[in-house]
Amino acid sequence: MSGPILSIFDTKFAINQFSGNRLLLVKILGKFVEQHQDFDTLIAEHLQQQDFQTAKQQVHTIKGVSGNLGMKALHDACKQLEMSLANQTTEYTLEEFLQVFKQTLTLVQQYSADSDTQETLETPPEIPPKVTPQQIERTQLIAALRRNEFISDSKIHNYTQTLDLSAEKLNELKQAIHDLDYPIAIGLLE
Repeated sequence: MSGPILSIFDTKFAINQFSGNRLLLVKILGKFVEQHQDFDTLIAEHLQQQDFQTAKQQVHTIKGVSGNLGMKALHDACKQLEMSLANQTTEYTLEEFLQVFKQTLTLVQQYSADSDTQETLETPPEIPPKVTPQQIERTQLIAALRRNEFISDSKIHNYTQTLDLSAEKLNELKQAIHDLDYPIAIGLLE
């Protein structure tokens, strides 16, 4: 994503916030959309009731979350609306804010849908014919590391039982996985 879309939702920043785990990002984005899909109605009600303090608190919350998730335009819109609410001015209107809010939600939903589609289209690594169980284990471990999956101690133990590595390499591999240094672990396996 680049250009104007990047100024709305910086996907690279968002993915980096989750250490490259795109699946986790998509899950969190889904929760964000689910929790805030009615925010436009809610904020309008608070403003209609002249409950500026509650409206300001809710905008402040969205500001923090949107900033952490790379939703740059929404983060900026929250800052502007928050200032307007604090000063009880109409410099930045609710309509302007809601336009950015809805545009961001739409873009985030589209990104999540595209990521889901891409994830289901990706195929697991091909295993050549007549492979040994050790080769299958190695291939599965490398695939899990490339997907940035968390690998529990029991899984590490199971994988290392079948890998044909020296004791020194096994220790290096275990340490790399424990340190979440998956590129090093992949390098040791390849």
